[in-house]
Amino acid sequence: MENSSGSVFYRASKREATLFGFSALLFLWGCFRMTQAGLPSGSGDAGAFLIGVLFASCGFFLSWYVANRWMWLMIAVAIVGRMLLLPMPASEDLSRRLWEGDVLNMNLNPYQLEPSSEELRLLRDRRWERIENKDQVSSQAPLVLAVFRMFNSVGLSEWSVKAVFLVIDIWICIILALRYGSKKAILYGWNPLAAYFVAGEGRVECLFLLPALGGYLIWEAWVDRKGGAVVIANNGGLGGGAGQMVSFAALLMGLTIAMNIIFLPILVWMFWHVLSKSGLRTGLAILVIGLVPAFCFSGWGAYSLGADMRSLLPFALPVDQGALSLLPNVFEFIGLPLKPDLFYLVILLIAFALMVRNEQLGRYTNLYLGVYFVFAAAIAPWQFLWLAPFAVGIGQLGFRLASVSAFAYYFAFVGSEIQTALTIWQSWALWAPLLLGLVWYAIKGRSKTDGLYVRSY
Repeated sequence: MENSSGSVFYRASKREATLFGFSALLFLWGCFRMTQAGLPSGSGDAGAFLIGVLFASCGFFLSWYVANRWMWLMIAVAIVGRMLLLPMPASEDLSRRLWEGDVLNMNLNPYQLEPSSEELRLLRDRRWERIENKDQVSSQAPLVLAVFRMFNSVGLSEWSVKAVFLVIDIWICIILALRYGSKKAILYGWNPLAAYFVAGEGRVECLFLLPALGGYLIWEAWVDRKGGAVVIANNGGLGGGAGQMVSFAALLMGLTIAMNIIFLPILVWMFWHVLSKSGLRTGLAILVIGLVPAFCFSGWGAYSLGADMRSLLPFALPVDQGALSLLPNVFEFIGLPLKPDLFYLVILLIAFALMVRNEQLGRYTNLYLGVYFVFAAAIAPWQFLWLAPFAVGIGQLGFRLASVSAFAYYFAFVGSEIQTALTIWQSWALWAPLLLGLVWYAIKGRSKTDGLYVRSY
């Protein structure tokens, strides 16, 4: 299946094997060096950490030129790299999520009680000490809190939770490899951004990337590669095979939305195209199916926990001083600071314009998320992983470059125990590669010959 020569007896050249081995060693050595340096945002050595990132990034860069072979060996290297990162201390974010799960298990409410409140004084343990913003209530989606409540109920430690995330992350890599082959799946398997933030810091991104990938691949297989959403109407509606699979894709995307509301426009895009090709009834059914997880867990958060769900929306969250932003910072730099709400409104307007203009889910999601990163008032470096389910299959240049440039964020910790502001050159080193890759994709993807842009079916 992966043999490009057409012969089952094909043997890789020494040059190909050497390049594969050398890039794998660089990636693994970089992971090891990052672990030795520790968390750059904690008590670790940020300078030594960035040296480890440099080695891992060189291995990642060379892997772009590795032949489309050795799939399981590639996955084995991805597993080893993540296992090397497991001993790193968990991030403050993971400690807080587990602590909030403990709060829920005590029948207390993390949406109404700050970690510093006297009602939670008996829960002040080692995890509580690591929480940075002790005067802020939880800003996590109810489904995420429910997952960590389950983790806490079965007694999982921070290391155990990171091990669970590692397994989920490797499943993402295996699914990508089985669908696209090792040459493209390596863009995620040996990706230093994915390896570090999932296995090293224990970020929750993999929890919603897995259903997002499943929903996207189902849509791609049953709709995009079979002529568009009109195939649903031509094959028995929702009762037919295509309709059932698209419904399942919408449900998986709904699970992603229940954990991260930023993916909601993707479901709206699915609704719009089913509606326009297969009728209002079918479109509404897809929309309702996709919104079921969000409605269920938002209802639990609103009525059982008394949370104001509007306060969990991106434009309502407090902007962290350490968060990144591109256009909002540019406007502030030139003396024209604007409210974050305005930028999120622009994102929604552009998302609607892209929805009408693009008829393939992969292109829409890549462009929409790219616009979100450019306009959002608060971006964290691990959020660039949101592109992975939709960008790996096409080898999107912006995602590949941002997987390395995002680590420029940690220059703010070099030579200082507290976070400092990035210089103008460090900021451009972080953002310019992403912008370059997104512009390249937006222009190149307009070609009708590459199968990425189809105006009508």
